[in-house]
Amino acid sequence: MNVALGITGSIAAYKSLALIRLLRKNGAEVKVVLTKSALHFVTAMSCQTLSANEVYIDQFVLTKGIKHLTLSSWADVLVVAPATANIIGKAACGIGDDLLSTTLLSFQKPILFVPAMDSGMWVNKIVQENVSRLCKAGFHILEPSCGALASGKIGKGRLPSIAIIHKKILALCQGYKFLNNMRFLVSGGRTEEDIDPVRVITNRSSGRMARELLYAITCRGGIAKGVIGEVTVDFPEDMDIIYTRTSDEMLKGLKAHMNWCDCLIMAAAVGDYRPKTKKTKKIHGSELSLRLEKNQDLLKKLTSMKLSPLVVGFSLEDSLHLARGKTKLISKKCDMIILNSSSAVASETTHAKMLKNNGEVVSFGKITKWQLANTILDECIKALSKRRKKRK
Repeated sequence: MNVALGITGSIAAYKSLALIRLLRKNGAEVKVVLTKSALHFVTAMSCQTLSANEVYIDQFVLTKGIKHLTLSSWADVLVVAPATANIIGKAACGIGDDLLSTTLLSFQKPILFVPAMDSGMWVNKIVQENVSRLCKAGFHILEPSCGALASGKIGKGRLPSIAIIHKKILALCQGYKFLNNMRFLVSGGRTEEDIDPVRVITNRSSGRMARELLYAITCRGGIAKGVIGEVTVDFPEDMDIIYTRTSDEMLKGLKAHMNWCDCLIMAAAVGDYRPKTKKTKKIHGSELSLRLEKNQDLLKKLTSMKLSPLVVGFSLEDSLHLARGKTKLISKKCDMIILNSSSAVASETTHAKMLKNNGEVVSFGKITKWQLANTILDECIKALSKRRKKRK
């Protein structure tokens, strides 16, 4: 993957150095185009060192090749991060008066703008009209996040997390279909059940699968809401997440939004058992004996609500995968079940199968959780499209 990265004159420009490192770490080649204003915030030397490539600044230099054309033929995607109101305005009006703006005019592949500016500038009517104009023309916009700004204010204008920018670039380059504001409710992470005020029963689920699903939904133009238990991976601040701990809390969070979603994806590892009684004080003694009872089945409770979102379940089994999966598919009223094994726990990859309610079984072999997340979304698009056709 070849990425042309345009950096403009925003205080958030320093974050682009981390983006270069992340892209390179994941095997991408990066060439950086700096505007003159960007040089007030980052140096050409930093960008060249991190990218291991020549940095482009001047439109008119006596070197081989017409820079805005050679960059256009080399790159698979052109990313402007951070994108100021100035470069957004130039692009919207077709102005090419420096190397980056002329490259934007000549580039025929996906172009992504990642705005970063003060909230007052972002909500400015003219800026919003320019953003709308770019969207209508087929450009891609990853909207800024809410949070603390350089001015000291709290508002919308922060550069989104570097991880989300990276995933958005992957989604564009890998050609995934857009979700067109489909609404997804995703559970993830692990639940905890209390033994006493300091001890719990839990499992080793990391929350990585749910995070990749939320990334993929966001980066493909869907609307994502997460109901997330305990996790060992970081979730960006940009995401709409309700954090929970116990199965009761997770069920309450999911129930509250079942009416809202088009699709429910239950990727959480809800504990199978919980203590029959919870002690109100810390237990002492040389031995500890627990009586356990079967925990509630969240997915069964949710599908019994007689609402109609598409339902995707997960089943982690080390034996009798298909038999157990088929039983769960029917008993829990799922549209599809993702089958994987305990080797997937806390791993970036999994050996997965998809079991559909029409009996079809799709084997993926070894697959990353990002790839699996996008495969699930592709199947959701198909299934939701079929539902709409039946209703007409």
